[in-house]
Amino acid sequence: MSHPSVGHAVPDALDGVLETDPARVYAVMDGPTRARYREVCVALAGSSARTPEEVAREAVNQASASQEHVGMFLLGQGLPRLEAALGYRRSWASRLGRGLQRRAANLYVGGLIGSSVLALVALERFLAAQGLPVSQRLGLLALLVLPVVELIQELVDRLLAASVRRPPVLPKLDPEQVFRAETRTLVITPLLVASGEDIDAQYQRMENHFLGNDSPALSFALLTDFPDADAKELPGEHELLARLDAGVRELNARHGFQEAPRFHWLHRERRWNPVSRRWMGWERKRGKLEEFNRLVLGARDTSYVGEVPDVVRSVRYAITLDADTQLLPGSAARLVATLHHPLNRARFDAAGLRVVSGYSMLQPALGEAPTRMSWRASGGWPVSLVRELKQAPPNMGQSLFGVGEFVGKGIYDVAAFHRALDGRIPENAVLSHDKLEGMFSRVAFAQDITVLEGRSPDLAGTARIWHRWVRGDYQLMPWILPWVPGRDGRFTPTPLTALDRWKLLSDLRAPLSFPSALAVITYGWVMSPGGTPPSFWALATLLWLCRHMLLLGVGAMVRDAFRTSSLTEALHFVRRRTGHLLMGTLMTVATVLPFTTIVLDAIVRALYRMGVDRSRILDWTTHSQATRQVRALSSFRLPEVWGSTVLTLLIGGALWRANPAALPWAAPLLLGWIPLAAFARTARAPRALPSHAADGDRALAKRVWERFEASAKPVGDDVLTPTDLALELVAPLAAYHLGLLDAAALGVRLEAVQDLAASLARNGEQGAASDDTRMRQPLEPRGADTAENGVLAAALVVLEQGLRAVTRGASTSQDAGVISRLERAASRARESREAMDFAGCYDAETGLLRTGPGATSHETLLASGGGLAGFVGIAMRQLPLQHWAALLDADRKTRAEGRGPVGVSGARAQLLPSLFLAFPVNTLLADGARTVLDAACAAEAPVEVQALALRFRPELSAESLVRGVEAADRRALGVTFLALTNRLCDDVLSQHFHQHRQTAWVETLVYEMKDVS
Repeated sequence: MSHPSVGHAVPDALDGVLETDPARVYAVMDGPTRARYREVCVALAGSSARTPEEVAREAVNQASASQEHVGMFLLGQGLPRLEAALGYRRSWASRLGRGLQRRAANLYVGGLIGSSVLALVALERFLAAQGLPVSQRLGLLALLVLPVVELIQELVDRLLAASVRRPPVLPKLDPEQVFRAETRTLVITPLLVASGEDIDAQYQRMENHFLGNDSPALSFALLTDFPDADAKELPGEHELLARLDAGVRELNARHGFQEAPRFHWLHRERRWNPVSRRWMGWERKRGKLEEFNRLVLGARDTSYVGEVPDVVRSVRYAITLDADTQLLPGSAARLVATLHHPLNRARFDAAGLRVVSGYSMLQPALGEAPTRMSWRASGGWPVSLVRELKQAPPNMGQSLFGVGEFVGKGIYDVAAFHRALDGRIPENAVLSHDKLEGMFSRVAFAQDITVLEGRSPDLAGTARIWHRWVRGDYQLMPWILPWVPGRDGRFTPTPLTALDRWKLLSDLRAPLSFPSALAVITYGWVMSPGGTPPSFWALATLLWLCRHMLLLGVGAMVRDAFRTSSLTEALHFVRRRTGHLLMGTLMTVATVLPFTTIVLDAIVRALYRMGVDRSRILDWTTHSQATRQVRALSSFRLPEVWGSTVLTLLIGGALWRANPAALPWAAPLLLGWIPLAAFARTARAPRALPSHAADGDRALAKRVWERFEASAKPVGDDVLTPTDLALELVAPLAAYHLGLLDAAALGVRLEAVQDLAASLARNGEQGAASDDTRMRQPLEPRGADTAENGVLAAALVVLEQGLRAVTRGASTSQDAGVISRLERAASRARESREAMDFAGCYDAETGLLRTGPGATSHETLLASGGGLAGFVGIAMRQLPLQHWAALLDADRKTRAEGRGPVGVSGARAQLLPSLFLAFPVNTLLADGARTVLDAACAAEAPVEVQALALRFRPELSAESLVRGVEAADRRALGVTFLALTNRLCDDVLSQHFHQHRQTAWVETLVYEMKDVS
């Protein structure tokens, strides 16, 4: 029997049937999930002599009889029952596949163990055939066990990844409708409070989360405690608590939540730990979450102190984030919509202790949050807030076994999570709790939802984090055994599956990759089994350590070289890629000894603390604490440097005595870490100007400022455009950063400019949105275009943030009147910015901004004042986030059709926003600027255009501007001065713009690249 395709008449008919779902869920699911339900109905109809509507009706009947959601019989455990009722018979291949799926975990683990044993037996026979003595054969075989197991698992995983179909995304409800009283969610960030700066940074991040994820049923909280101490309370901590309270009150007041607060903080007091013999937060982060869950469920005996907000008792879901995690706009709703779908909700076994289907938690995919330093060092990577990225690589566990792995950031059902973990983990035993929590509570990998996390730009900081991870993994060794410890001290049969225990075992093996390779190569050099030369061991080990990089790099190089248009271009491409591969190989060799030292130290400490002295078993430092600690140390005082020195001496001494001929081959390995330790402490720093060039640029900037001051200033009867006003406002701040104005003069100058702008606005002669002398009665734009208003709005953001930074950094001896004047200027800038509204220029049909009030044309260039207006409008939540996606498409079409502005005028229009907006390399913004750089750098180009081009070609000298400065008008001088300020002060104006609380949550928009797939 043939049936209509799902894409025509069938959806409406099927929807009508499926919407009678007894659980009333189908109608509130998202479009892709409803489509999957319909596809199943059509597929079942095709082999059961039924129509799709009859299949859907039978599924609804089955669901009604079982009081279940209809999806349980289309995608869930009830599918075999529905198939039987329809008379549907699967093919033998399908039945075999379903049987294998049920036993996939045991088959996978058994296959890996069996394959590893066979490979080791075959290797032993091969070595015997080469005539190696038994002692050498067994010694080498023992050292090769870990590499062989690692290789077998890699091969099996790659084979399965290539042959197993990517699983469909988890079913979900409609994110636009999911937040209700029954799905109340709290976004929580556990924080170890070490300083006031930690508090301020987390409240800024919390506000960023809120600005992109705003719903009355969604609240935000910090879960705080203090570091370990010898006393329950320490001096200065009451001030930190006051700062926490003031910060959350300020957030609620700023966003109008005084009556029904949406921002909270919950603080735990220290408790005495008899094992650690210190006052500390009970069980650190794990205890913080466990006590929070108990608090939600009604407990009143936790170590949380103070009044518990009413909203906490009504929470169903918690989204837990680390201090460096960025929750992307809309991702909170998508997480809740996924976990709240009936097919994903946790179902327990008959004893009510173990989750057997559904999930208690979701782990989203993790991406790297872009920063100025990391982007500059790497050249960028695909990241987007508005376009669909290629989904994260499929998680092997989710693809084959229907479960993922929890790594500490995600959403969980508070009641189900607590029920699954209650009493499972003993006290003072576990540092790395995330893995166990995911195994006990059953976690799913949400491949279509991403959160961003920070990365340490410092290798030494990364080493501290890795050391902590290795210690935590080795503390989980007892859970590999058939009997596991419980909180009551008794050992009980393990509830973990064979797959869970294999994962824990693999986590013990993974850090030993470098140490095991070092052991093998040292054994080969010292013993020379079978008379093999040192070069053999050096080359074999190098290929082993670099196998992933070489396979991926060479494959990509060959593939991309064939796509080039000429042989010359292909050879150039190959040469450049070969250089990258060589640098990667050298880096790998240089890190072998330091990372071996880190791993061995972590393992020894973990085993000692587990078996001998447990007092420091919970030692832990935060990411920020670790970064501060290593920055206080010189490279050659780091533990891994001393450890590498010891290993170098031991291995070098052994080779000197046993096989001196191997020393030349060992030298790169034994000495390569020294330059790494000396020069690779931080990510690539911005290219600094030579001292003579900096001095020349500073003198030029001073001269430009003098000319700007001497030029005709605007007076009451002048028409001041928004761009002119932007320059008048920001130029004094730039002069302050260059030391040309002090704080007092800055305040006086800004007050005069703001008063002038207000007087012009009252007289109706001002094109920009502005206010009266107190900036409290905003006026509508009159004739000014969107691009000009975009520049002014960005300038107000820069001014406000810059003045806040100035007042924060002011010394206590600074005149209170000066600080008050600067604060008043910042407030006036904020009020003027808030008075500007770009929504009136937004065309909902095209998703673009019109070029001005009542205009029919649109802003279609990303690198332009219109793009700047769009960015600010999105940041102020006047425009939808998808405006940026529409602007990206319009920009691509405009440039493809050759309609973009060209020449000097085009360069001026497209480079002017770079005074405030970041134009990271290899992004669409930078691509747009690059199209006009030749015109901007021409000798005949106006001085301000040449100055703007310096940001994109920093190697150029600013001396070419000297002649043009003397003949430039006031606007050209202002633009030139701001451009030179950015050049001399590490893009300080751009930093002010992106660090503002209103723009920081959408900063990632500037990192949009041409290809995000």
